[in-house]
Amino acid sequence: MSAITKSLPFHLQIYEILKGKILNGEISRGERLYENKISQELGVSRSPVREALRMLEQDELVVVTSTGLIVNPMEFSDMEEIYQCRMALEPFAAKISADKLTNEDLAALRNLVIQARVYHNQKAYEKVVESNTQFHDIIIQSSGNSRLIGIIEKIRSLIILSRKTEFECYQREEGYLDEHEGVLEALTQRNGDEAERLLRIHIMNDFEFYSLAYEKVLKK
Repeated sequence: MSAITKSLPFHLQIYEILKGKILNGEISRGERLYENKISQELGVSRSPVREALRMLEQDELVVVTSTGLIVNPMEFSDMEEIYQCRMALEPFAAKISADKLTNEDLAALRNLVIQARVYHNQKAYEKVVESNTQFHDIIIQSSGNSRLIGIIEKIRSLIILSRKTEFECYQREEGYLDEHEGVLEALTQRNGDEAERLLRIHIMNDFEFYSLAYEKVLKK
């Protein structure tokens, strides 16, 4: 694991290290986390490790089971709730961001769509997740609604984990990138209502894809 320095509180550094490893897949969903093992690997006492794990539990990246702490396995019910939250919040963020996005923001969104398509064709799905996350983040941040941004930020890590779950478990067609282009076109035209409608459809299609893929896995 990464080295711990004295520049920041240990528990915050440990939290960021573990969070990064969970979100990049180095620590797998459902994997057991051992407080003592982590403290030995990082060369710290168990106290800051315990605090870092408590913070991860608050983020719901780590959950308590009868056998101990594990990385959130992202069951279907978890995915469903995350998508319900996204459908309620993100389309409205797109609507109010339409008049606030700068030309630089729009250029960044366009570049991200292009990048994601290249990464998808290369089957570099981790990079696809990064590009897609940045695409949605720019729209959300541009809404300028601090409370809306704060609510979404609370589940941001789970949103990233849900995207990774989709791409890791199931091969995906690139039609979702066409949907991103549609949202971008509406935003470019400063048509907030259309951007809201298209982003809601996009998120609904994402969830429908995941639901159907999940059912196929259960039937095997």
